[in-house]
Amino acid sequence: MELIPFKLKYISDVISWVKSEEEMVQWAGSAFIWPLSQRQFRNHQKKAKEECPSLYPFALVKDDKIIGYCEISDYRQQFNSAMLSRVIIAPRYRGKGYGGLLVKKAVKQAFSTLNLNRIALGVFDFNKSAMNCYKKAGFEHEGTLRESAKAGKSYWNCHLMSILRKEWKC
Repeated sequence: MELIPFKLKYISDVISWVKSEEEMVQWAGSAFIWPLSQRQFRNHQKKAKEECPSLYPFALVKDDKIIGYCEISDYRQQFNSAMLSRVIIAPRYRGKGYGGLLVKKAVKQAFSTLNLNRIALGVFDFNKSAMNCYKKAGFEHEGTLRESAKAGKSYWNCHLMSILRKEWKC
């Protein structure tokens, strides 16, 4: 199992994991508009190719097949900080520990290659398995943005979490 830079050939796989507007918002926040398309995803990936990228997308690969995706996004070099964003595992691999592995590998990559001091993330309050995964990786709860996202007719609370380099256990 390895974490590699995301390849555009994996876009259709990731899109196939997202079956509804609610799942898209849960995974991607406001980054995309439903229905999710390859064009939107490709345009999003362009941020990784800029001269000073703010996006570092990764794929978790098992036996040459993508089973997970995540991003180090909103990279702010002057503050040595970034976000862990858009973490998703292929449906058939969920509940087997691959999310935790993906998060740990992405955090290690971010701290070691980008020299970050802080990695933050947002997770919706009903996503208990994701919150547990992030806690196991060392993330701490910082606060809650009440009804900060909307999916369909529902408003969702988003918990902010972070991990600092000094708290990280390689």
